[in-house]
Amino acid sequence: MQNKTMKIPTISIASHHITRLIIGGNPYSGISHHSLAASEAMEDYYTAHQIMADLRQAEENGINTVLARADRHIMRTLNEYWNAGGTIQWIAQTPKDTEYANLGDYLQIIARYKPIAIYHHGGTTDKLYAEGRLGSLRDGLKRIRDLGCAVGIGTHDPHVLKYCYTEGYDVDFYVCALYNHTKHRELYLPDDRYTAFAAIQAIPMPIIAIKVLAAGRNEPHEALQLALENIKPRDAMAVGMYTQFQSDQIHQNALTVAKLLSEPGLTGFEKYHTACDKSNDYKRHRS
Repeated sequence: MQNKTMKIPTISIASHHITRLIIGGNPYSGISHHSLAASEAMEDYYTAHQIMADLRQAEENGINTVLARADRHIMRTLNEYWNAGGTIQWIAQTPKDTEYANLGDYLQIIARYKPIAIYHHGGTTDKLYAEGRLGSLRDGLKRIRDLGCAVGIGTHDPHVLKYCYTEGYDVDFYVCALYNHTKHRELYLPDDRYTAFAAIQAIPMPIIAIKVLAAGRNEPHEALQLALENIKPRDAMAVGMYTQFQSDQIHQNALTVAKLLSEPGLTGFEKYHTACDKSNDYKRHRS
């Protein structure tokens, strides 16, 4: 049921207005971050029809953007959803580097489906950094820019986030996990969040926080509140929502975020101004 009074504030990325709660698409691609059996159950549940039902529920509850992998079935389903009248915006994540032969060619395919933004897969970003080949990413970022999309870089490691910012990569936004999946895999360590928050606060660009709920391990209200208290007012959160066992999960998360952001003390302006000062320190101490 549509909640006509629900209002989720937006941020700006390039020329686009994006709700501070974004629906995440990992469940649609069968990525549970739990077990093979859980991932297979997601694949069985998320038919094209069910994905579209979830996107419709997201729009009815004030969410205007989905962040999802540029898998072939995702692109076809989004196209079908838009042809049926859906208006949700899409932020595309490139697949892993093992899933395409040439990034430039695959970006061309992604662009055909009109995402508002494309960002480079976080795990692959971290892999390139570890191998000393992150500079090779610049050509891909330029290609995204030339295709007319907003440009982003994803990472699971706050150190890589800071490195990309201080090195001046040509992006409009970053995507940063609150848990360091690259180093710790499926160990969701609470201290990781505060390391991520410090980096996010220090970089005065829009950042989309992911892994906010630790793939369903965290209690939603507490985790959403903690994230909103520690990211900047120009940042957003992408949250995967799995409706098979909780059909109103999208509504409940949207309602929680709308209520939290309507309360005083969660705008983050003091943190943001402090972060602007911290960003100069990061630039002086280049990673």
